Amino acid sequence: MTAANDKGPGRQSKPFDKNTTTARKFSAKSTATEAQYERIVRMLRIGERSTFDFRKAGIMAPAARIKELNDKHGFYIPTVALRDLWDEEGFCHPRVAVYSLVDEPANGERT
Repeated sequence: MTAANDKGPGRQSKPFDKNTTTARKFSAKSTATEAQYERIVRMLRIGERSTFDFRKAGIMAPAARIKELNDKHGFYIPTVALRDLWDEEGFCHPRVAVYSLVDEPANGERT
């Protein structure tokens, strides 16, 4: 039995910090919030991404994670478009959000 304040597998005691000097050790399949933040930022540095793209990368609630990055961590990731997209099964999904990384916190700054 574990104490109430013990962290379970995949849980981290430190908050997300994209500017950390020590690399976090998350598996490629980790669903930890911090791992999702890292995947979102890494994907957006390459270019615009849709909700579909994030879900394929294991982020089931990308809007919530992006809002947290904007509100709590100093990023500026706006919704730049709403597009009709088709999934692998041929179903059309209207107004799927597309995001872009416009700004991120300066090195070492945290809000």
